[in-house]
Amino acid sequence: MRKVFKNGNSLAVTVPKAYAHQLSIRDGSQVEWKQTSKGLVLILQKKAKVGIDQKFAQMVDEFINDHEDVLQELSHR
Repeated sequence: MRKVFKNGNSLAVTVPKAYAHQLSIRDGSQVEWKQTSKGLVLILQKKAKVGIDQKFAQMVDEFINDHEDVLQELSHR
């Protein structure tokens, strides 16, 4: 459980150290929030590696977004 706090004109929430370490989230990492039927999801924006086709990467992202519930269920098995 995390508490929301005011940070300038915004609201902020901290990322637990264990999750930050596991996901390689560091100071300056770029993240975004995505609203789902189950609430908000924090998504780490990873830098594309050299040689990865950007169109393919976009197709994979769209697939993950379209099938989020199925992939979430499979990850718990």
